[in-house]
Amino acid sequence: MTGERSIFISAGEVSGDHYTARAASLIRKHGFAGRIYGMCGAESRAEGIETLWNNEALHLMGFSEVLRSIGSVMRLMKDMRRNILETDPDAMIVADSPDFHLPLIRYVRKNGYKGRIFYISPPSVWAWRKGRVKTIRRSVDVSFPLFGFEDDYLRSEGCDTRWIGHPLAEEFINFTADRGNVSKNISGPAAEGSVIAALLPGSRRTEIEPLYPVLSGLYKRLESRGVSPVFSVAPGLGGRARDFLIKKLTSANERFYEGPGRNIMGMADIVVGASGTATAEALLLRRFMIVLYKVRPMSYVIGRMLLRGVKFAIPNILAGDYFYPELLQGEATAENALKAVARWLDMDESKRDGAIRKMDRLAGMMGNPGVYDYWAREILEVLQ
Repeated sequence: MTGERSIFISAGEVSGDHYTARAASLIRKHGFAGRIYGMCGAESRAEGIETLWNNEALHLMGFSEVLRSIGSVMRLMKDMRRNILETDPDAMIVADSPDFHLPLIRYVRKNGYKGRIFYISPPSVWAWRKGRVKTIRRSVDVSFPLFGFEDDYLRSEGCDTRWIGHPLAEEFINFTADRGNVSKNISGPAAEGSVIAALLPGSRRTEIEPLYPVLSGLYKRLESRGVSPVFSVAPGLGGRARDFLIKKLTSANERFYEGPGRNIMGMADIVVGASGTATAEALLLRRFMIVLYKVRPMSYVIGRMLLRGVKFAIPNILAGDYFYPELLQGEATAENALKAVARWLDMDESKRDGAIRKMDRLAGMMGNPGVYDYWAREILEVLQ
């Protein structure tokens, strides 16, 4: 080990890369001058984090997708294990991707790594595969869960866990979509004064491929109803996924906005798209969302066996009911999505006001602002 202090960062998903990029920026701001390096995405690279591996390798969804990529994932795992043990960083900060990060953590601990380990957005051990909490308790120094109920569960299992809120609660506190700027950057004009539907096909190719045909079919049906649909092209999309989606959209002459999904959601009347972080963003924007979850058949069969009765959308988990419609696998069709959209758009005004009040209540459950600074200070305090 050299005399330079260092922090190893690993984020497997676009959302995790967003969290680690913001946290690393504030760790620097609070005086850490050492090396920060690891497996990163676009946002972390923009923050100047030294990128040894591109996290596109882990943009997988579903069990069969992971199995098909097992060779490349294991090579990546081997390289990262070797690097961590050789460079011996003062700390590791990992975010999301528990099927990758928990084995990584177990291995380096077993083989002598003594540095501090922090886990941002740890696995949903409260919902399924609860045995994974043992690895968190034994090997992770501090967990930073995204929700209060996760914090409560981890604490009850003897983990060192710290929470003041979800990072999105901070990002959305004063957020307002710049409608004029967003409209100028939509690939084609929406009808003047029309109802706008934001269509979110996901942030990984394994999400986009099964969902795009559904959303494309919905696009045509919405237009026939007088609604202007606009696809969102996430800025964190890897090159191949972005090229795939743009090619589909342009060949079908479908409108799209390339930029943060929150921008197009913020000016939309309703949102339809992939389950994930976007459901929390829609809630914070007080936008009703139709949630779609569609993967390859074997992934779904295995997943539902393990996730029986588990809700996918964050607002539904907070509410304890299916407030946002969840259309899973065979139910995720253009026809079913259109029916769900129509129910919202045709809803009696008093009922819609009640739904918005429910969004207010659920958004309040996402905690307080200042999360990124809190993470950075807590990490530095533990390191000292």
